[in-house]
Amino acid sequence: MIDINNPKKKRLSWDETFMNLAVLISKRAACKFHEMGSVFVDKNHRIISMGYNGPTEGDYHCFEDGCAKVDGDPETKQLKRCRGAHAEMNGIINAQDPTRLRGATLYSSIFPCYDCMKSLNNAGIKEIVYLGKYERIRTGGEQKEEENESEELAKKRDIIIRKYEGKILVNNIN
Repeated sequence: MIDINNPKKKRLSWDETFMNLAVLISKRAACKFHEMGSVFVDKNHRIISMGYNGPTEGDYHCFEDGCAKVDGDPETKQLKRCRGAHAEMNGIINAQDPTRLRGATLYSSIFPCYDCMKSLNNAGIKEIVYLGKYERIRTGGEQKEEENESEELAKKRDIIIRKYEGKILVNNIN
């Protein structure tokens, strides 16, 4: 409802807009441990692509069948590597033409892991704006570990890294 006695006087910044979209799309994630969302934007502030983390097409679903690293394979119960594709990788795939990503900015709810950073580097991403740090769940689920290689690669390739410090409007959606 519009209140004509109290008109809107400002709007979200580009950073607020795209990071809130990344957090919102992260709510589609199918991982028990990480809600990851990514939004790729060109220099004109146009959205190129978005992605969230989840199992690859036709594979077991973590909510339905359990986490491969913690609960094991649904058939053998053997602990295995994560079956999920990360938000950044899905965003690159969803772009359909990865050359559109050259020079783009990535807004990510969680800082990219090393595997994703390698893909982002090859896609030509020039800037990464992130909300939180990524901590890899170790097999068995008892421990987490930080990754430093992704920051090292970004610095080596002159990819700008910025920690987002603005408002998150959609954080409490379950």
